[in-house]
This record gives sequence, structure tokens and C-alpha cells, in this order.
Amino acid sequence: MKIFIFPLIFLLYSPINTAAEHIQTIKAAVAENFSNGLHAKYLRYIANKLNAELSLTTMPFARRLQEIRNGHLDIIVGLQKTEDREDEFIYISPFYESLSFRFFSLVSNKDKIKTFSDLEGKLIGVNKHSKYFPQFNHNDKIHKVNIVSLKQNIQLLLKGRIDLLIHYEESTTPILKSLGVSEQITKTDYQPKHSNRHYIAISNKSHLVKHIDKLQDIVEQAVKNGDFLNIRLQHYKK
Repeated sequence: MKIFIFPLIFLLYSPINTAAEHIQTIKAAVAENFSNGLHAKYLRYIANKLNAELSLTTMPFARRLQEIRNGHLDIIVGLQKTEDREDEFIYISPFYESLSFRFFSLVSNKDKIKTFSDLEGKLIGVNKHSKYFPQFNHNDKIHKVNIVSLKQNIQLLLKGRIDLLIHYEESTTPILKSLGVSEQITKTDYQPKHSNRHYIAISNKSHLVKHIDKLQDIVEQAVKNGDFLNIRLQHYKK
């Protein structure tokens, strides 16, 4: 009788132990209408590197933060490190990108924007889902035109439909070059002085806490290889 008990116990528990070694489904969310946006592509990249399934939903940013806090979501990308969030999330080091918003105009107009006040009264192409910097966001004298894509922004600028566009320099400069218009569009003389460091963070209630070392290795290697930058550049080529 004993001869059959031990193999039975082994057969019962062996599949469970094997399954436990696999990472569970990763739950994440992105902005509404952006289920195939840049952040979604970053999340799919990370899930693929972890050999895990990704369950992706959409919700506003404030709700995403709350869902991370209560453990209903596992991971978030595009997070800036602030003191009030230090104890709420686990940041994965290093930051995966450092980006700077820049103003672009036709080359013939770049000298006309020498100070922030020169932006007032101008038509500036923006992404309606983006927040830039407080001085710009809250100035009602600047006419902000909601544009659906960086390429559309560039086309409207070339046609004179807008005076300037604002976008991350790290995305815009390569796209201008690829479109063959870098001789026609350039950065204005005035530029904001800031740099946004974006982190990947996980909930301190997530099962991913057990895999922090692996996550850090993935992010560090992706930064070295330029994988995140390549995902960004490919995304904005569309």
C-alpha cells in the first residue's frame, strides 16, 4: 500500500509546484482610447520579457494610481517619482526614459519665440491627453489646438495652420529627420528648462514584488539596449 501512496502524493503536488514558478497574469491599465498606445506597448514588452500574460484595461490616470495603491493593478509605466508617492509604490530602477518637452516652429519663425510671453496669442499644437508644465498648462492666453498625432502636428505646422507644436524632443527630432523636413522645422529660441524622468512602478501588494530583481534587470538591460527608445520611435513613425 505504501508503495502507491508516495507516487500519488508526488503526482498531486508536482504540477502545483511547477505552476507556482510561473509569474501570474500581470494586471495593468492605460489611458482611455489608448489600448494600443505607447504605454501599452511598454507594458507588453515588459510582460513578454517576464513570460507572463498581460491583462490590460483602460481608465483615467487618477484611478490607475488608486488601483495600484489598493493592489487591484500590478504595474504602471510613465510615473514620475515624487515624495508623496515614495511610500505608496515600489519604483523600479533605473528610470527607463528622461524626456524634455520642446517647442518647434518653421525655421523662418524660430527667432520670434525668445521668451515664454512670446507664446501668448500663438496657435500651438498639443496632444489633448498630455500635461506639459504648469506655466504652459494654465496660461489661457496661449491658444492650444488639440491634435491627434505628432505627424498631424507636423503637417499642420508645414501648412501654416498652427504656429508651433510642443512635443518631446526625443520623439520629434528623429521623426522630422525621417520625414525629410528637419531643414524646415526646428526648435524655437525659447525652451522650457525641465526634464521628466519616467519610471515603471509596481504595487507593494502585487505578486510582482517577488520578482523585483528580475524587473530591474529587464529595465536596466532595455535602457542599455535602447529598447524603450526604439519602441517610442517606432510608435511615433505611424
